Amino acid sequence: MKKLKLPFLSASAYKLHAQSLLKHLRPSTQKIGAPPGTLTYTGDEKVPTKINFFQYDNNKFSSEEIDDVTDLQRRISPSHVNWIEVTGFENIDTIAKIGEMLAIDQLTMEDMLSVSQLPKIEEHDNYLYVTLKIVDVQAEEHKINYTHYSIIMMKNVLITFSEKPNKLIHHIETRLKNNFSKLRQSGIAYLGYRIIDTIVDYYYFSLEWFTDSLSDLELELVEKPSKKHINTILNFKKQWLILRKAFSPLKEAIRKMMNLEPIYIKSAGKHFVADLNDHMLSITETMEILRETLNNLMDLYNSTVSNKMNEVMQVLTIVSTIFIPLTFIAGIYGMNFVNMPELSWENGYFYTLGVMLCVGIVMTIYMKRKQWF
Repeated sequence: MKKLKLPFLSASAYKLHAQSLLKHLRPSTQKIGAPPGTLTYTGDEKVPTKINFFQYDNNKFSSEEIDDVTDLQRRISPSHVNWIEVTGFENIDTIAKIGEMLAIDQLTMEDMLSVSQLPKIEEHDNYLYVTLKIVDVQAEEHKINYTHYSIIMMKNVLITFSEKPNKLIHHIETRLKNNFSKLRQSGIAYLGYRIIDTIVDYYYFSLEWFTDSLSDLELELVEKPSKKHINTILNFKKQWLILRKAFSPLKEAIRKMMNLEPIYIKSAGKHFVADLNDHMLSITETMEILRETLNNLMDLYNSTVSNKMNEVMQVLTIVSTIFIPLTFIAGIYGMNFVNMPELSWENGYFYTLGVMLCVGIVMTIYMKRKQWF
């Protein structure tokens, strides 16, 4: 990967950048005092609600945008795979109607609209609910974007809710158009698995970007440490915390999924869920390595700055040590006593300079042999 341009943030720029990151870490207070099940979107994405309806089987695939929620009920076919894709949470009434039509629990709908909700998997009587985060790296802007994403798997219907459009899901839509893809030959459970698997696979891109950034930062810290590197390290630490908030709960949720017995898991195949679990274990291990690397970078900065300071102090000490006897000689012949015999020497000034030069050279050679510098 090409060398990245690291962000050397000033104090004011770092403050603004940190505030934009903290919104992903702090819990939402918008629903305090509201009754359980109140549908409130807690994010700040102003994306109009859009509904896409995909329907397919082995032989046929169709997709269309739905303007009226009531049209969904008559379009759902029990003999086909039906995927309802909802993007944007601006129109809460439309989302509420979808929940009522498909008999989705009100608390599930509430979690689906809460962007601070941690990734989890819940088994209900008539559906399986999965919520997680889509992580998208914006390398040029040096930041990671997070999208709150939810999946509801029913017998022959899959509903996804995303707070904003994301290019990751477009890969799934493209594969559905291929008549020979395994997606077209499989059911709801496999579609849900492929969506989750695609999201988890893209986590590796964020970890790769993170690892390369820290590697470049480490080289710059060794070569030329600066105070601006502290802001950069702190910025990475906040990014790491946000990634951990997205990854760690999902690892536990997928591990829990392996112990579930609903039809959604059986029909997809437990070995696929086990593969997801392996991916999350690998991601977790990489996160631990990144955490240690971040801690080591701060130690490296402190030690490098300390070594630079020691080098400066060493040079100043050597120069001061060489000039101490020279200052002593100059001090003696600067006392201006009347009976100083050397004052009457015709070449006394040059003799004194010569002695001082010899003393300086001898001390320099002695310190060099002692390997003091």
